[in-house]
Amino acid sequence: MRDYSVIPDRDRDDGVMALEFGIRGPGVTLSTLSSTAQTGVPLVLLHPLGSTGAMTWASLAASLRGAGYRVATPDLPGHGSLRDAPFTWEDASTTIRAAAESFAPDKPVLVGHSLGAAAAIYAAQRMPGSFAGLVLSGAGACWKDRYVRCGLTVAAALGALSAAVGRRELLAHAAGIRGANIVTAARAADVAPVQLWRAARRLVRFDVRNTPPPPIPCAVIVLTDDRRMPPGLQRGLVRYLGAPYVDVAGDHDAPVRQADRFFDGVQSALALLGVNDATRLRRPRPVALVGQQRWERR
Repeated sequence: MRDYSVIPDRDRDDGVMALEFGIRGPGVTLSTLSSTAQTGVPLVLLHPLGSTGAMTWASLAASLRGAGYRVATPDLPGHGSLRDAPFTWEDASTTIRAAAESFAPDKPVLVGHSLGAAAAIYAAQRMPGSFAGLVLSGAGACWKDRYVRCGLTVAAALGALSAAVGRRELLAHAAGIRGANIVTAARAADVAPVQLWRAARRLVRFDVRNTPPPPIPCAVIVLTDDRRMPPGLQRGLVRYLGAPYVDVAGDHDAPVRQADRFFDGVQSALALLGVNDATRLRRPRPVALVGQQRWERR
């Protein structure tokens, strides 16, 4: 049985705080890489609903590449370069596996946000041997909560309508783009209206609470100011996974609007998985702590 007592790891004054839980009992886009980055830990970044890999992850991907990581930012079915592909969890898993295989023989860590987090969980439950770990943000183990379901349904309907009439500024705004950049981003927000709606309908039925969690190391970024996925539901994902987590003071669009802070959160989450620097990934191992267990970095 799991014990969700909190073991503070460190406090920070920049809106990012890392915490650990005790556990009781049991198309792909790649950067142009320098010779140094070619040995870096591989990451696959998975975007939220109604966005694309480039629109959500441009800033974070640049920061991670600058820190020495290798990064892929694939578009999920129904979005961007795959806008004409029907969205299903199975097809999303195929896309994720293709991105992971681009790093072979290395296994990447999946960094998923919102829809991308749900797709990462789904893929890792079925293909755990393909990935080194998961970092999940803006997500819950169950999306059937009335508040989430209503908000997501309305947002998806408006997003699909705006995409259908060619006014995709709403999608860019929802992703966190502001100011003069919103026009440029809207032109690149190539999302199929029908597939956006289909993905939203699948997402509001997403519930893995009665299924085994992925048997690989996981860490969760809890966005404490998130108005789309309440922090309480994000902590429910932490409890479901029995995973360490990082608190980041940010809203659902933090990967875009608070990219620097989110980057710090990703770095902290990767450290909890055993990534001590951008070139080494060490699989955590469980160790006994007064009858409890936690992930220990070697």
